[in-house]
Amino acid sequence: MRAFWLALMLLVFAGAWFVLSPRALVVDHAAPIKGESVVEPPPPSPSPAEFVAKPEPEIDLLGEDGVIVAPAATLAATPSMDPLAILVTDRPLKVDSRAPSDVVRRLDDRTLVLDDRFTVRGNGSASDPYVITWELLTSASEYIDPARGAKTPPPWVRLLDGTYIEISGYYSSAIRVSFAKNLLLTLNRWDGCCIGVPPTPFDAIDITMREPLSMRGLHLTRFGTFRGLLRVELIETAGFVLGLYRLEDGTFETK
Repeated sequence: MRAFWLALMLLVFAGAWFVLSPRALVVDHAAPIKGESVVEPPPPSPSPAEFVAKPEPEIDLLGEDGVIVAPAATLAATPSMDPLAILVTDRPLKVDSRAPSDVVRRLDDRTLVLDDRFTVRGNGSASDPYVITWELLTSASEYIDPARGAKTPPPWVRLLDGTYIEISGYYSSAIRVSFAKNLLLTLNRWDGCCIGVPPTPFDAIDITMREPLSMRGLHLTRFGTFRGLLRVELIETAGFVLGLYRLEDGTFETK
């Protein structure tokens, strides 16, 4: 009897060992189940580093004078393959070879019509300057593009070079000072940073005042009329226009 119970206990222990054995818990997931299709596991996901786009090589467009870079793909898409071609707009460029005297039509002793478009009053002297408009000055933008070799202002603008003019606009100084002798006169209001419309070389005049002008006060809209000797002189570098108009011996006429 004792041997019977001993044998029974050994059978129980053997069955428990077989059931709880780690080998009994291993399941072969690779083996297909009868009647079912085998589904391949998905490929491993790429690492985040593989998603980082490689930057395209940069190309020097302007050289040592001033560097503007652009992706090589942009240059490849440019038919002319000229590096500066991507910087040039498609706007048509006008040419006017007439002499300044050819565009003047006088209405009376103090009134001129230039190019049958711009009415100018005065005789261009210090005591009776030409009263001109921004429309007249900005018209030069249609004729000037140094990148395409066009550097000559239209004849009605050249006519004003060396004459006294009067013009109104918004004025500001480059730095915050109580009095300023060098000003920037612009068609649109601009605070040099965030408010207004940044000027172009064609709607801005660099003014050198005869006497320093008061610039006291903060956050002011400064608008007035100025007189002075106009100089029409193209300032450009690397195909870009930096300036065209200067006013010397400037005086502040009205607030």
